[in-house]
Amino acid sequence: TSSIFVEGRSILDNVMVASEIIHYMKCKHQGQTGTVALKIDISKAFDRVSWSYIHALLLKLGFHAQWALWMRMCYASPTFHVMVNGEGVGPISPERGLRQGDPLSPYLYILCAEGLSSLLRTAEARGDLHGAKICRGAPQVSHLLFADDCFLFCKATERECTTLRTILQQYESASGQAINLQKSEIYYSKNTTTRTRTSINAILGVHECIGTGKYLGLPSMVGRNKKAVFSYVKDRIWKKINHWTGKHLSKAGRETLIKAVAQAIPSYCMSTFLLPTSLEDEIQRMLNSFWWGSNHHTGRGIKWLSWDKLTMRKEYGGMGFRHLHGFNLAMLGKQGWNLQSNPDALFTRIFKARYFPQGDFLGARLGHNPSFIWRSIHASQVLVRQGARWCIGNGSSINIWKDPWLRNSHSSYVTSTALVQ
Repeated sequence: TSSIFVEGRSILDNVMVASEIIHYMKCKHQGQTGTVALKIDISKAFDRVSWSYIHALLLKLGFHAQWALWMRMCYASPTFHVMVNGEGVGPISPERGLRQGDPLSPYLYILCAEGLSSLLRTAEARGDLHGAKICRGAPQVSHLLFADDCFLFCKATERECTTLRTILQQYESASGQAINLQKSEIYYSKNTTTRTRTSINAILGVHECIGTGKYLGLPSMVGRNKKAVFSYVKDRIWKKINHWTGKHLSKAGRETLIKAVAQAIPSYCMSTFLLPTSLEDEIQRMLNSFWWGSNHHTGRGIKWLSWDKLTMRKEYGGMGFRHLHGFNLAMLGKQGWNLQSNPDALFTRIFKARYFPQGDFLGARLGHNPSFIWRSIHASQVLVRQGARWCIGNGSSINIWKDPWLRNSHSSYVTSTALVQ
């Protein structure tokens, strides 16, 4: 993922921003002009990148010509030998493609995507494109790029969608990449008329989808039946347990599989969404049955300890397994703390403008018609508030009686109004 290669970028930021924008589009029933969300599919993203495009892009970004030449010697070195009718043919020198597994390839691909981002920003500066703006004070978002996953936003007009199609064609021609519009998906806000939708579908050549499916491995739209939306997490764990059940495993082996594999599966989803309690209970029952060697299909077998006791630390008689709901809140608390401590991030600016424009995360309320992702993060507010402490500076923005600032105490609040001599 790009978060490994670019400091300050996180895959979860894109997920949260995309989910919030889709929620805004889902609830937008008024206004003459709707909003379009286009999720494009890039065919064989790494294999089609033109080497001449990479070289020209490096020069445009300000790299020295000699440095760009050294880089070209790294990514343009592979040759191929093929067998034709039993005879070797080669060497064949290609003119495009980044090698999968090469530690340099992800960096180069991120630079390639910068070309598309630059075209979109230029069109936005000219006024030819207008991104999604979920509320007053929020920044406009015209595109979300993460590796080869692209989410584009614009107004639901023929003019802007024609501009978007032209930009994509320019990017294809320059970079050598192929955007498969037949596999791409488009989603409209509720106030977009049927006539407009039909016209835009014809311009872009993309089929309209009812939902928005998954973006970066997580659902970008969550409806009322949340258990059904996140049931794929349970299914993945069940497949693992079903594969392990037929093997003769020791308790140490079962412990390792539960901690290192089964409990790691929902971690990514739990970082942004609060899973339904009923789903968490079902997963914990499956893990408990596997631990005691019970039949996970029928639930039969003796479970000598409940899962709550197994989640206790080993020195207190447990096994140190995760309590899923508590772990879920802890993961969401990290996002809440990012909202509090990283004010310049895109997702912070969007969520702050929407839910707490005059305050901060620790004092934010749920608000009117919140998205599920904000409900999830807000559920961790109490947990974050309990662990937060003020760092005393000049004292201009702290209330010493109501804010937590005492560190070496059982209570972080001042409990007595007695004067200290």
